[in-house]
Amino acid sequence: MSPFRSFSLVCLVATAPLVAAAPVLAQDKAAECALQAEMVMAVVAERTGGASAGDAVGTVQAGLEGDVAKYASVVPAVADWVYSLPEKQLGDSVGTSWTEACMAR
Repeated sequence: MSPFRSFSLVCLVATAPLVAAAPVLAQDKAAECALQAEMVMAVVAERTGGASAGDAVGTVQAGLEGDVAKYASVVPAVADWVYSLPEKQLGDSVGTSWTEACMAR
């Protein structure tokens, strides 16, 4: 067997589990992006409810439970971003945009 053919066979065997796992990884990524969007929308809800950025951070962090709780440390950065958006942009599209950007990474 030629070295090239042997290398190709090794590459095929080595990558087969990755290809087989791709749908699972995509599902996991979609689930993670949905969790992140949930946290982002909690910040949006606080802002549209009239909370200050600092109050929103505290409230959202305190309310994170289950799988989404792991994102508590990024709430301040998300709040900075959400509070920088024009008020007319605050709506469901924020969570949708977050999910799309997350899935593209």
